[in-house]
Amino acid sequence: MNKKFEYDIIFYDNVYTTRFGQHLANLKGLIPDEHIDLYKPGIASRSCVYGKDKWVGLPVSFDFAVLYTNFNYIYKYNKTIPTTWEELIETSKYIRDEEEKLNNTLMTYNGLFNSRESGTCTFYEFIYSFRKEVNDDYPEFPSKEAIEALEMMKRMKEEIGSDLVFKSSDDYTIEKLNNGKFIFLKYWYTPTFTNYNVSAIPGGKDGISGSTIGGYNIGINDNIKYEKKVASAKVLTFITSKEIQKYMVMEKNLYSGIPSLYEDEEVCKVVDCKFFKSIQLTPRPKMADYTSYSEKFRNALHKFLYGNKSAKEVLIEIKDITHIYTISLSLDDSSVGMVFFIICTTISVLMILSLLVLIKDKDKTYFEFLPYDFWILIVFGSVIILNTYLLGYGEKNSIKCNLVTLFISFGFTLNLVPVLYKLIINFPEPNAKTQWVSRNRYLFLLIFITIDIVLFLLTFISPYSVKNKIINDGKNFQICHMDNGFGNFIVILIEVIKIIIAILILGMIFIEWSLENTYYDIRFITLAIYMNIVSEVLLIIFFYLKVNNYILIFELHTLFYILFSLSNYIFIYGFRLIWKFIKVDNEDDVYIKKFRENNIKISSTSPTFAHTTLTKNTSNHKFNPSVEKLSNRILSYHYMK
Repeated sequence: MNKKFEYDIIFYDNVYTTRFGQHLANLKGLIPDEHIDLYKPGIASRSCVYGKDKWVGLPVSFDFAVLYTNFNYIYKYNKTIPTTWEELIETSKYIRDEEEKLNNTLMTYNGLFNSRESGTCTFYEFIYSFRKEVNDDYPEFPSKEAIEALEMMKRMKEEIGSDLVFKSSDDYTIEKLNNGKFIFLKYWYTPTFTNYNVSAIPGGKDGISGSTIGGYNIGINDNIKYEKKVASAKVLTFITSKEIQKYMVMEKNLYSGIPSLYEDEEVCKVVDCKFFKSIQLTPRPKMADYTSYSEKFRNALHKFLYGNKSAKEVLIEIKDITHIYTISLSLDDSSVGMVFFIICTTISVLMILSLLVLIKDKDKTYFEFLPYDFWILIVFGSVIILNTYLLGYGEKNSIKCNLVTLFISFGFTLNLVPVLYKLIINFPEPNAKTQWVSRNRYLFLLIFITIDIVLFLLTFISPYSVKNKIINDGKNFQICHMDNGFGNFIVILIEVIKIIIAILILGMIFIEWSLENTYYDIRFITLAIYMNIVSEVLLIIFFYLKVNNYILIFELHTLFYILFSLSNYIFIYGFRLIWKFIKVDNEDDVYIKKFRENNIKISSTSPTFAHTTLTKNTSNHKFNPSVEKLSNRILSYHYMK
């Protein structure tokens, strides 16, 4: 159905409400509210509504299943019509055994658990008949009620049926209805079979029943002009009016979706209102691709009823057809969410607590490389990157998907821009640019943060979309997907900016490689950059791997965040703590000596470059006209101490 679909009024099988709902007009506003109110108390509110409250049709008529009872045998043996499955088994066995003594072979119960759509309906309503109370929702899979239902149907097959009978087609059932060679039989309600008693299908306990619905709804094409919608609404209102529905009930003995008709004395004089009111209806599952679901649903149940799988196994398999699995702190599906929450929370707390070391005066020597506020930003940058894993919990949405990009980008900025700041002001030859950065370190950092925020906001112009990844014979899950050109451009631009920052840092590291006052810092920062490269490569490899396990995807993502975060933390900040606890009592600690010597050398320099020592050995590094080329100049910086 599309915009070129030429019909104004649509009759459709009520099982396809979800499939066609987006193309059908909302009847609210087109027909009077009081007309819709006629149908609200009944099954129509569950079979004609698309989404939360979009009425896309009204029922023309309903089909439903009933229990046919061959009353000749019930009367002969003084039995009653069963209202529970237990009663049906007992009555069937008794009558069957008695008739076999008379050489009369009867089908006790047809089951109709076949491989056609009628099989899906039978399975679905049978499970529905095991809910605890009449007004309870459909039992969840794999609930206790659903398991009990499956165990009962298997018991029935073994005690009063067989694989052959329960797998039989609709034709076999109709044949039995025609020849009367049965005790009980389940099939669609047909007014023409007047020689049998019809009643509500039995349930797990007295008063509980269940019957799936069939039939057709009438709706209006949403892609036509408003004038045509108004005209079509008049036709729809007439067809589904109480007067027309009353006529169909009284003259054709059909079932109407207007419950109040079965309180009408005039109607009840003609039809058995008590019978119709006893039917406890349920729609079949609302699925966009119902046909595929129906096949998978009954095939799974066949593995239990005619195979060796347990009830719980097949119910989980059915749940997995449509269920979208997510990571959570619950231990029901997996302990992965809780395990990583404990690990990452512990690491985050330890990172933050490690900042307390900055308070101690004795430890300041280890942190002369950067101002203290920048150390705090670096640690919090690592914490932000690490806790990106939290966005992997629960259902995904476009905001969560966009926030992943922001968290990684912002954490990267807080980790490495302070390092870039230090390397710039530590440049062997002071100039206007290095002096500006030294005087305006907050503004320098703010520029990069602003870029992150602006690019993040731009991602909302073309945000990530969330797609359900359906895994056959596995667990479905959601993925973030960027299928927009502008959105991809922004994501790539963010990556390019981070690569440029990393390249700048590597370039500055090469230039300042031999400077004594930052000798160890430079080498550990190099390790951090290399680990960032390794993390990025691993992420790219993971991106191109076809992983169809939502738990493994979460684990790989979280391990990436841990690797990225810890490598930056350890090689930029954490190694100083390790050094402190190993060397704290060693007065000959080379690292401390370097800083002490540095402090003596820079004591007479200006405050602007308090952290920068230009140790130029003019005897060893004299610039002359032969070293004017850039490469030679860079090399001269590289070896400068």
